[in-house]
Amino acid sequence: MLLVLALLMILSFIFLLSKNKLSIIGALSLVPLFFGILVVLLTGATFSDLFQWITDALFYKVNSSDGSVSMGVISPGLLILFAVMYFDLMLNVGLFDPLCEFFIKKAKGDPLKVTFATVLTATVVTMNGDTTTTIIICVAAFLELYKFLNMKLSYLAILIVGPIGIFNQLPWGGPTIAASTAMNVPINELFKALIPGLLAAEVFMLFVAYRLGKKERKRLGFCDGSDSAVDELMTEKMLSSIREKDPELKRPKLFWFNFLLTMGILYLLIQGFAHGAVLFMIGSAIVLTVNYRKVDLINERIDEIACDALAPALATFAAGVFSGVLSGSGMATALAEGMTMIIPDELGAHMAPIYAVISAPAITFLPQDAFYFGIAKVVATVMEQYGITALQSAVASMVGQAFRLISPVIPALFMLTASTEMNFVDFQKKYIKYCWPIIIIYIVVYALTGALPI
Repeated sequence: MLLVLALLMILSFIFLLSKNKLSIIGALSLVPLFFGILVVLLTGATFSDLFQWITDALFYKVNSSDGSVSMGVISPGLLILFAVMYFDLMLNVGLFDPLCEFFIKKAKGDPLKVTFATVLTATVVTMNGDTTTTIIICVAAFLELYKFLNMKLSYLAILIVGPIGIFNQLPWGGPTIAASTAMNVPINELFKALIPGLLAAEVFMLFVAYRLGKKERKRLGFCDGSDSAVDELMTEKMLSSIREKDPELKRPKLFWFNFLLTMGILYLLIQGFAHGAVLFMIGSAIVLTVNYRKVDLINERIDEIACDALAPALATFAAGVFSGVLSGSGMATALAEGMTMIIPDELGAHMAPIYAVISAPAITFLPQDAFYFGIAKVVATVMEQYGITALQSAVASMVGQAFRLISPVIPALFMLTASTEMNFVDFQKKYIKYCWPIIIIYIVVYALTGALPI
């Protein structure tokens, strides 16, 4: 029964969101609340349990057996709130103007060079292993350039998310740590097995950048060559549009201060010195005080930025209802058990590639820990009976990570879709076209290296 309710909840969520029947906050909150009430009415759970599930997912949950604490969505929600605020301020003061000017000068209006720059920048930034930070920085760096060149913002979203789906499998990334822990595989051995697939997938993303850049060249009428390059006058006009945007808010004399402050915050964030929300909150206070000084001007900046920062933060907090009901009610467990039953035992040694493909939607809709410590751990035990090692099972469980970047339980994606003016379901449809080949690439490469027995 819980399995049926879980599937109905997920399908209802997708349908209502895709048909614009509910806002993202409404879909994340009301749909799981409705199914949570059904669970209460059909099982021995109480309404007190229902609200406790939501509370645990929103704030934190303490494991009664070992005392460990699992943070809820309030952690990424606060990070998004203050990170968006901080980088909005950086846009105001003109920190990213030199970067945008550099790409305009180099690209000379060439969309192909812009798409390549987007993928390469996202690849470098995502090395810190944090999806939210990568999205925030890349959107801040490229959004205005795409808008000015009239390039499709959906391409910006795809080219940012693609490298994230690949390099969230670094040793310090959450999925790799979870897979290593759940299946008792040394993390260095797991990462060593993953490297060929990651490199091949990155080459594919560069190919995607090439294809999208060529499409934009054709759509916008840009032809590579001296006759079609943007002339000096037009280049200067493009540069002026950046320099003259909200000039009263720019602080060019404080560029190096703002740059060093930003680099310092990012360094501390990558080193794990403090929670990102704390760093960006303090950073925002410093930026406002140093750059604008007057209290009335500071308050005006906060009021202007609030609308940008509040929407994705609210969607993040609402996601706590979805994940709380799904996990707390037992629907996540039922879904995990149901997914393992899809793979017939008679397939034996061929289970690995089938499991790798089937695991993709499970990774998308299940909490990460629920997948790795539920599905992945159980399936690894079954695979072991057919001679498939724990390392090979762990590699198979990582194949669907590219697909996970369409998950409605990743809060930063709502900020990305809002910034690129996309409906969340439209983003899912467009990104799926480019992420499914990555899954095939992984399977082929890992089969050739022996990391995934066929």
